[in-house]
Order: sequence, then C-alpha cells, then structure tokens
Amino acid sequence: MKSINPYSEGTQKHRIFNILSDLKWHCSECELPGSQPAKALQGLRQDGFELEKVGSNWAKNMYCSVCERKTPHRRLISLDKVHEPIRRVALSPMMRKRIIALYDGKDEILGYAPTGRKIEIDHRVPEVRWDDSEQNLDNSALDSELTSRYMLLVREHNLLKSRFCERCKKTSVRQPFLGINYFYQGDNIYLGSCIGCGWFHPSHWKASLNRFISEADNQ
Repeated sequence: MKSINPYSEGTQKHRIFNILSDLKWHCSECELPGSQPAKALQGLRQDGFELEKVGSNWAKNMYCSVCERKTPHRRLISLDKVHEPIRRVALSPMMRKRIIALYDGKDEILGYAPTGRKIEIDHRVPEVRWDDSEQNLDNSALDSELTSRYMLLVREHNLLKSRFCERCKKTSVRQPFLGINYFYQGDNIYLGSCIGCGWFHPSHWKASLNRFISEADNQ
C-alpha cells in the first residue's frame, strides 16, 4: 500500500493512511497513532479523501475487543480522492501585518495585547466547518472583510478554540464560552452557523452578555 500513500513517510497522516488503506473500520483509541488523530483525519478529508459518515459524525461508535468498550471507529471509503482538496489561504507578510494592526495586536478573548506571548491570526469559522476552500483576499479587501474572517488569539487560546470547535462538530452542540452557557444568537444547538457562539466572536459575545446583564439589573 505504500505506493499509493500520498503522504510523507514518518508523518502522522502517512501512518494513519496506511492503517485505513484496507478500507475497514479501525479504533481511534488504540489503532490510530498519536494522542489526537482527529486533526490528521480532518487533514485527510480536506485533502479530498472521504471517511464514512454516520449521521453528522465522521466516526462510528463500535465495540473494540482491544479496548473492551465502545470507541469511535473510522473507515476510509476509497483510496481515491472524491473531491477537490479544501485549502486555506496563505497570508502574505503584508496582509498579516495589516490584520494584526486592525486589532492593535489584541487577543480577542483577553481584550488586550499580551506581553511576551505569541499572537496568532485565527479563523472565526473553524476549518472543521468548511465545505469549500478559502477564497483569497487581496490587498484591496475591506477591513470589514478581514475582521469578519479573522481574529487574533494567543497560542493557548487558539488551541482551546480548536478543541471546542471540534467537539461542536462532533456533537452538533455548541460549546459554552469559558464555561458560560450563553449565546448572543440562537442556543447551544448548531444549526448551520457559528454566529452567536463566543468562540466565533468573543468581543461580540462579551458585549451582548454585558447588555443582557445591564438590562436585567434595570428591570
């Protein structure tokens, strides 16, 4: 099977593809390598390979004789790509500088520019929710186009957001922001849009919650 494996040998994607290349179900807990195979599996899907989907999930809970319990199992449907790869735009140094300047270098969760901590440009809509490749924005893009797509987060907040977005994707239940079960639009059931979730737009979420508290105090 190595001859049809499109990934570089030694990478997690390469090892996972080798295992799934028999097109059978495999336990995510004990058969797929790495502590977080979900990210690599997402990468396979974005590269055009199709995993079997059960309901809204890319996994099937099955009994594993090794784990001796029900665990998520994954199965590759075909060794051929079934759709064009989903790609993200590579930001130019000029565009990165412009986006950071739009937010004055402020982490959107913290509300201020952190000292001594790396700031990263993150997508508001996570890649796990993309159906198509990201469209390129050139230097003529409006500020509003950039702020509707991107925000700034320190590394640990970026990872935290990714974790909760992946959980939302898996369960179709929007995750509480910082442990607070409040949504500025809709509720905790995902109905095709991230709008209203604090992980999607922390500053809007905070402003809406403050208005809600203020109105409650005035009643």
